Amino acid sequence: MKYVKKTAKEITTHALEVIEKINKDEVLKMIDTIQKSNCVFIVGTGRSELVGKMFAMRLMHLGFTVHVVGDVTTPAIKKEDCLIAISGSGETKTVTLAAETAKEVNAKVIGITGNPESTLRKSLDVTVNIDSKTKRPWKHYTSNVLKGHYDDLTPMGTLFEDSTHLFLDGLIAEFMARLGKKEIDLKRRHAIIEK
Repeated sequence: MKYVKKTAKEITTHALEVIEKINKDEVLKMIDTIQKSNCVFIVGTGRSELVGKMFAMRLMHLGFTVHVVGDVTTPAIKKEDCLIAISGSGETKTVTLAAETAKEVNAKVIGITGNPESTLRKSLDVTVNIDSKTKRPWKHYTSNVLKGHYDDLTPMGTLFEDSTHLFLDGLIAEFMARLGKKEIDLKRRHAIIEK
């Protein structure tokens, strides 16, 4: 349990610090873009894709039309739609290609990344910077090690992915408040075929 508690504390502390630093104007633009879109598309790979799928599920519960890129039932993106591209490095090929494709049809592109100077940035209308260590070297790595903070317990993109997950869950709460939705409203759209 020692490592479970230590790691959970480090992850949640880090996530709160990172979320506090996110540009509020970009978050407001993200909310506005999602609300004005006919369909919301979400793309990521690996654990970022899983985080995106969790967000997609909650958006669906709120009544948004949402698709995860790569699912066999995902339709073509159109200019009235938006794409949420999740990539810690901002260099993941499938994510950057999806963002470029969305821009080609004039859809809005929202990026969630730990590297706002990346290839992904070129296609973005909205940039949410989750300032965390990803698979690429993290600019704060050296200073953290000197302070005695080691990241062996949060390997690779763990801090980015977990921080993104908490940010997006917070965004769902924001949507619930803005739309006047309660848990009971979301439950009405929850899958019943699995029971």
